Amino acid sequence: MIIRPGLTTAAISTVVLFAYTNPAVAVPINYGDFTGSTVMFSQVTEDSGTDPTPLYGAPTVAGDSLDFNPVSFNSFATGAAGVDTTDGTLTLMMMSLPGNFIDTIEFDEAGDFTLTGLSGTAFAAVTANFFLDITEVDGVGINPINISTAMTFTPSNGDFDLITDGPGPLVNGAWAGFLSVDIEQALIDNNVPFVNGATKVSVTFDNTLTTLSELGTSAFIAKKDVGGIGITVVPEPASLGLLALGAFVMMGRRR
Repeated sequence: MIIRPGLTTAAISTVVLFAYTNPAVAVPINYGDFTGSTVMFSQVTEDSGTDPTPLYGAPTVAGDSLDFNPVSFNSFATGAAGVDTTDGTLTLMMMSLPGNFIDTIEFDEAGDFTLTGLSGTAFAAVTANFFLDITEVDGVGINPINISTAMTFTPSNGDFDLITDGPGPLVNGAWAGFLSVDIEQALIDNNVPFVNGATKVSVTFDNTLTTLSELGTSAFIAKKDVGGIGITVVPEPASLGLLALGAFVMMGRRR
């Protein structure tokens, strides 16, 4: 495969489709429910269409933070026409505990990459798409409000190329992604009346790592952390306070 320098994730989307050559070898893993200070994470489940699970691994919870520390979520390609894609999906339901309401959900993750070669190029990329459904407001079920969005990455928007980011023979570094979803604003934009706010939101998180290589090159990219921030907010606007803990984030408002 001939890879032109400066490739972007969009430019290789057609190639990536052919990278899904493995059958659905993954077995979905349901990690169960986790209760934080002001929110419950219910039916936390991971799956993959490309690799055996687990990729994310079992989460831990502290306060309102749900944190994953992946040990095998990576993609590696080497040599001529090297192509590899690793895709992992997380699904869960966020439910606020009594007296609390979901105002904002934030996601962040981090990892690293390595590109090697003396000639030609190697490419690595990370993408993360999110699909959220607001299904309950003030404790009452509603017609789902659908939100589709994607995480923003730094540096290079999550695209790394040996020639563009080089020169070789070795280019490596760390990457990070972040996303904030304003749940209350979504209610306002969809003309949904509410007193306090959303109380149940389902989340599907689709994360993809891609590597491509030419003759004499190799590419590696890994996800090392998917974490969360737990936030509790008091109702008076003048006294709103934030306590950052660190990747699935929820803001609760206490009446």
